[in-house]
Amino acid sequence: MATIPKALRFKVVSTLPSLSSCGVIGDVHCESETLERVLDALESMDIERVLCVGDIVDGPGNADATLKLLESRRVQCVAGNHERWFLNGEQRTLDHATQEINDESRAFIKRLPRMREYQTRHGRAVLCHGVGEADEAWLLPDTKGYALQDIPTLRELMLDDEVQFMIGGHTHERMVRVFPGLTVINVGTIHRNDDQTFSVIDFDHMRVAHYSAGAENMGQLLEELPLPPPPPVE
Repeated sequence: MATIPKALRFKVVSTLPSLSSCGVIGDVHCESETLERVLDALESMDIERVLCVGDIVDGPGNADATLKLLESRRVQCVAGNHERWFLNGEQRTLDHATQEINDESRAFIKRLPRMREYQTRHGRAVLCHGVGEADEAWLLPDTKGYALQDIPTLRELMLDDEVQFMIGGHTHERMVRVFPGLTVINVGTIHRNDDQTFSVIDFDHMRVAHYSAGAENMGQLLEELPLPPPPPVE
């Protein structure tokens, strides 16, 4: 019997939110002023939703202002490891660690899931922070060998017949990387100490566009890449 490619095995009928094109914001780290400029830039683009991969707190800006912006602009966020650390009172001696936030901000963080799922015309997409449920998994363009084997959630997603795409962050390094059974998109970060970028993913035309989030060239297109569907797992 012929094997049906994974990309064709997803459910046709789904109650998941649909996703055709979306703006995606990488690790935020309290960069409230940059975040506002990015959200303004995305408002001028023809996109369906705005997503955020987490790590919202712990940074040089204003945590309450950042969280209020995300909530008021209805950005669909997931929690990163920094939200988990903050709520658990861990790693509070880090540089620029968030010490206090108001009650509304705390409630917002507590409501954030670790993962969200969406239905695209080419299969299911998972929004997370690291890799799936592992919010500290470190996956880079050149991660290989034992380092790859040390990310069990990656293999879980690769073998999940209903998931074809993963959108994440954590490493602050943008990439599109294709594995058997899973295409991974990392959208980078808007942190001022790194290459500040945000992304637009077009699942209808299978393209990923990365834009500058820097103050001097906000919204400038940096690169546009193809978004390949994943090959089947053999």
